Amino acid sequence: MKRTIRKLTAVLMALLMLASLGSVSAFAKSAGAAKGKDYKTYKTFVSFGDSVAAGVSTSTYKAAHETKEAKTNYFVRVPGTYVDRVAKKVHTKKLYPLAQPGMRSEELRMLLCDDYSGDGHEAYVTNALNGYTTPGGKYTGKDPVKDYNKLRTLYQKAVKEADLITVGIGFNDVWFAILAAAVELSETGKVSKAPELTLFKKAEELGSMGKALKQAENALNTVMKIAPYIPVITEAGVEAKARYFVNYRAIIERIYSLNPDVTVVSIGYHDALLPGDQFDATNFMHYFAIFQPSFEAMNAYTMVRPTLYGTYYYVDMHGTETVLNSSDTWDPHPTDAGHKYMAQQILKVLPKA
Repeated sequence: MKRTIRKLTAVLMALLMLASLGSVSAFAKSAGAAKGKDYKTYKTFVSFGDSVAAGVSTSTYKAAHETKEAKTNYFVRVPGTYVDRVAKKVHTKKLYPLAQPGMRSEELRMLLCDDYSGDGHEAYVTNALNGYTTPGGKYTGKDPVKDYNKLRTLYQKAVKEADLITVGIGFNDVWFAILAAAVELSETGKVSKAPELTLFKKAEELGSMGKALKQAENALNTVMKIAPYIPVITEAGVEAKARYFVNYRAIIERIYSLNPDVTVVSIGYHDALLPGDQFDATNFMHYFAIFQPSFEAMNAYTMVRPTLYGTYYYVDMHGTETVLNSSDTWDPHPTDAGHKYMAQQILKVLPKA
């Protein structure tokens, strides 16, 4: 009888110990989550993209590019952006913030693929390559070939080291193509085979891409009132989208060829050109109608096409707050709140610890 009691006591003690261990484990997990330890660690994080990923229009962008670091390094971390927020949550030790305002898929593909020479317009496009000072300024006509060779080494080194890469590229592919077509239509009544070159040369002449884009936006407002021009403008977006598909596939394939174990997160396009109630959209609603179908097609492609890779994730960014949909200012970039939302969307798809 005593032996039986001792056995039962031993069993009960064992069960109590297991229960206590489970409680400690649950407590530790809870405590870890409270400290932000619930996300898998990605020690090296690379961000590829355009002005959205770079943090243009956030409250911290200008100050980040006026630091001592920014004087010697174009690629700086901008506090509060989705890149910065995600990096903190996944415990990143080394961040490569390699997004560039104005960048298209053409430039990113050229930087990653040694056998691709681009479409010939790279000298006019991205800030780091065309000589614009940060965060804007005058065209200085730097040697794009020399600069690209330097950046290729940096970009490919970053991919090889990366544990996590976010790719948010393509807006400017369609944006530049349609605006460039509008410029040519307003000036000559027809569109050439390379309308982007006309836009980029205007930037060179005016000394500012911002001034060139402003002229192009005015041109688009003009030509959209001429019915025969609408299908021509739409076709420019269709052609840009087709080129993007080819470039994006090459970009993702190249990333995985350089680093088969990396995790890639594709940043979907938000409703960048949809105005809010505060904005007088009388002359701008056609922007959304013309551009958004291309963006949605690009979303669908980036969501489905690269699913052969087990560590590739697509993130839906509809619902992101922008300056345009939250104020009376014409600016399609996400606000601080928009970047916070984007970070939350990215974290939803990443594996937990």
